[in-house]
Amino acid sequence: AYTHALYKEKYSSQNGALGIVLDISWAEPYTNSSADFIAAETNMEFQFSWFADPLFFGVWPQSMIQRVGDRLPPWSQMEHGLLKGTLDFLGFNHYSSRYVGARPSGHHYKEGENNWYSDQATVSYTADPNGNPIGPLADSNWLYVVPWGFGKALKWVSHRYNRPIIYITENGVDCPNESALPMSQALNDTFRVQYLSDYFASMEQAIADGVDVRGYFVWSLIDNFEWADGYTKRFGIHYVDYSNGLTRYPKLSATWYKELIANRTASFSSDY
Repeated sequence: AYTHALYKEKYSSQNGALGIVLDISWAEPYTNSSADFIAAETNMEFQFSWFADPLFFGVWPQSMIQRVGDRLPPWSQMEHGLLKGTLDFLGFNHYSSRYVGARPSGHHYKEGENNWYSDQATVSYTADPNGNPIGPLADSNWLYVVPWGFGKALKWVSHRYNRPIIYITENGVDCPNESALPMSQALNDTFRVQYLSDYFASMEQAIADGVDVRGYFVWSLIDNFEWADGYTKRFGIHYVDYSNGLTRYPKLSATWYKELIANRTASFSSDY
């Protein structure tokens, strides 16, 4: 907030823009019950609005005020005023979605889930009540392919924050067993192409519905070090041969993405 104020005061002639990048996974209500709808909305507020609401509105989300109480850091009136309106754009990292429901009676949270989940009193699921997965599973055990969740998340953010400028700063997928495949097979990453194609279609529909998306960055340009997974997961549209001088080879997804950028359109149809 102080940096934003300083920039606007002294360097606004540069016509630069300041924003923040936040992760978001869409929370789809687990059932049609009102309790699960409230739980899903609460989950969205705890994961995204926790950071965005202070910057747009100068306050914490109401659900956090009610559920977290005096454990939330207090702000002075000056800090409230300084925070509000300190964004020129929102960066938006999105990969996957979950079903989210109200905490069932007798449910006990696992170690590490307190206090974030317990404060919400929500539970997330990767399948619906009938056992149907929310989408195909990628290589990472947390990443399910849910294109419709991307569009819903974009529209939720656009509605809550009065249609802000949005840049998709991360979106991508790792193909099942990709690291174990011979390079010749890994280069034919139809799973990734289908993911990108379907997520682009969902984003395109959200834009048609009024969401102000200004840019998109695929994750990622090349295979790289992926947090705690290290080099065991591959998200790149270019293959990195870790055993032979880090030589890089374009995957099918790189060709597809190049066509998309050059022609502003690309299509792909295949089964996962």
